[in-house]
Amino acid sequence: MRHLYLRFKSLPSLVQWVLASCLVLAFNGVALNHGALAATDRVEDELFRIDEVAIEGIIHTKPEVITRLLSRPIPGEFSRAEIEEFERRVRNLSLFDLVRVTHEGQILQVEVHEKITLSPILAFTSGSDLKDLTATVGLVEYNLWGTATQLGGQFQYSQRGPNIDVWLSQHPFEPDRWAQEVKGFYKANQIRFSDSDAKWTRNRIGGEFELIGPYRYSSPLRYEVVTKFYREVIKDEKKISENSPDGNFIGVIPELIWDQYHWNDLMPKGYRLILELQLGYFFGGNEPRHEALLHYLQGIPMGTSTVLMINGVAEAVNNSKNPNHSLLIGSIAGVRGLDDNLFRNRAQAYTNLELRHAIPLAPRWALQGVLFTDFGTFQSFTDEGKLRDWQEAVNVGTGIRVVPTFLANTLLRVDVAHLFSPRANSLVQFGITQYF
Repeated sequence: MRHLYLRFKSLPSLVQWVLASCLVLAFNGVALNHGALAATDRVEDELFRIDEVAIEGIIHTKPEVITRLLSRPIPGEFSRAEIEEFERRVRNLSLFDLVRVTHEGQILQVEVHEKITLSPILAFTSGSDLKDLTATVGLVEYNLWGTATQLGGQFQYSQRGPNIDVWLSQHPFEPDRWAQEVKGFYKANQIRFSDSDAKWTRNRIGGEFELIGPYRYSSPLRYEVVTKFYREVIKDEKKISENSPDGNFIGVIPELIWDQYHWNDLMPKGYRLILELQLGYFFGGNEPRHEALLHYLQGIPMGTSTVLMINGVAEAVNNSKNPNHSLLIGSIAGVRGLDDNLFRNRAQAYTNLELRHAIPLAPRWALQGVLFTDFGTFQSFTDEGKLRDWQEAVNVGTGIRVVPTFLANTLLRVDVAHLFSPRANSLVQFGITQYF
């Protein structure tokens, strides 16, 4: 055993993280699938007929948004497992803080409490000085025209520059529809480094178009394909980045999603695994720009009001020796307490663990306390495009959330974290959504 431990410690940091994550995934997957298979065996032969769907509690949502989530049109025969999956999909729309599905005779009863779905976007993260803070404002409608379609826009000051995002997206939970998503963005980011005074500005303007395949009842697997493009312009008065010409990028990103996640305001459960592969080319610099990402999200209930949340990410880009094609880890996404615009990485991996405990305050109001730790590893570029040694980051922290469950994806979050490595730092972060 000691020999195996020493062999494990001799491996590169990213390999250690991936192996540890695979063990966690394997353990959780075996446990969850064992329960799912046992439940399926009990109910696979139990069918009942549904001739009508009675929906109570909707305000703006169109009834067909809910009925189209069923595995087949009404009237028809359904298994209990299909009705349970239908209830999960209604809940995962994130439009209701109560979802209850029952059947009486040949009538399927759906009871919901609809949320207010026009929500602000507000976030703030402190930086080492005023120039390095991050602030976001915006607005999003989660139920445009009652169709569970999102329309949103936001302005963010981040990486010492303005960033604008707009998007329009259909929900992905219908079993027989190709959903679509369109995004546009403008980003003016100052490229900086943790151990160098070198800096320049990278401007990008572009967009994405995404097709999301039908979400069949026969498998938890979902698939998507994204086309991404942008124009990149470098502003460098000191000519530090002479090997980084202006140009245009186009890429295709296929995605596979294994989705058994049950969304909830306070007590999520289940898991979701996402694999993304970007194949792209930057014309002007004649440079392949590829990326790969693995993302794991899980909620493990620890009681009636306590849940352990796990968020793990591993990602890498091809080594183009160009810091403009890199990944970014920081406090916005990664390890709270890290500087948000100093680590331009070729590869990175991080895990966020949160223990959340909710206390009801009033009908549709709750107070949620959080203990968390974030830890990760990354390999950064220098300003010349060379690779540094791997670095590790770890923190501990605590936070509080005030959760009005009648608002869609909106709460008040305050987190305080202390970073131990790669250097000691403290952080205060405000937001109106969960960290993940």
